Parts: sequence; C-alpha cells; structure tokens
Amino acid sequence: MQPIILLGVAVAAVALVGTGFLNSDSWNQFELWVQQLGWGENMLMSPISHAFVDLEVKKILNDNDTPQNPADDYFDNVIQSCSFHADKDIEAPPAPVAAGPTTPGLAVTVINEGVIICKMLNDQQQAIAEGKVSIVDIEGYTSSEKEYVPIVQCITETGLVEDANCLDVQTPIHYVKLVVENALWEEEVLPPTGP
Repeated sequence: MQPIILLGVAVAAVALVGTGFLNSDSWNQFELWVQQLGWGENMLMSPISHAFVDLEVKKILNDNDTPQNPADDYFDNVIQSCSFHADKDIEAPPAPVAAGPTTPGLAVTVINEGVIICKMLNDQQQAIAEGKVSIVDIEGYTSSEKEYVPIVQCITETGLVEDANCLDVQTPIHYVKLVVENALWEEEVLPPTGP
C-alpha cells in the first residue's frame, strides 16, 4: 500500500513542477480550452479555441468607513481583472468610409458587437464574479497581445455588487470561464458621389 501512495505523491510532484507551478514567472496562469456555449436555439461560434488567462491583483486602501481616522486604515487585495491572450486575431467591424466624388465608400451595419466575458465560478460552478468587454469597443484583438477584462460584478454575502474592486482575493475561485463571441456586421459598398 505504501509504494502506491509514494508513487501518487511523486506523480503529483512531477505534474506540478512539469507544468511550471512555482517554477516560473507564469505560475499563476490558467490555461483554458475555450468551449462553445449554447444560447437558446443558436450556437455561438468562438473565434478562438485556446487561450491563456491571468488574474490581475491590485491592493486598494480601505479606510474602514472612518476617513477621519487614518490609524485604522488597511489594504484589501482584490482581483481587478482577468487578462487573456490567444493565438488568433479577433476581428472588429471596419470603420465606415464616406464616398468621395471619385472613390466608393463603405457603409457598415453592426449586427452584434461581439464580446469577451471572464467569469469566476465557485465549486458548484456558479458565477461569483464577472467582467466583459465589447470587441467593437476594443477595436478587435491581435493575437498574442494581452487584453484586460475588468471584473465589475460580484456576488457577495449582501447580494450583487457592481464595483470595479468587488472581488476579494480570499474568495474561493474554483473555475475561470472565458466566453468569446465574434462580432457580426454587414458591409455595403457605396458608389462615388460624383458624376
């Protein structure tokens, strides 16, 4: 019985060291395989299939609701955002171009802005915090760049909190889910305005 336990401990140690846990600068990265997410009758198609996710921790001053007494101030560590980087570009709709006297223009109708959502889940896979950014707002994503998704909604003991610094680092996070949806748009070439 003892050799099986020792073998199990050795396999666990090799797995932790082999994946870089506490052995490199990237020990806090989560490697995710992005899954398709069923949404009603439609199936969202993710523009990426693989991504790395980091959690950005920030310390913020807590004045203990007594701004007149700085002696009782302390710092809270919060998860401010999750960042991800992937190996594929995510396109945003092109900017419209006005037609000139001799050059055609381009009309763009955005059907869906596209979105990147980062969710923190508890051990029952229930969302406890999330943030999102629009593909249109960030003007698309270029592969291997880091994109930060601010965590702005949290479920706490008092209910839903919408605040940029709501997720305490001591909150047990068991899963990180990344949802990436393509932007959709239509393009129409406009004829030149001249004779």
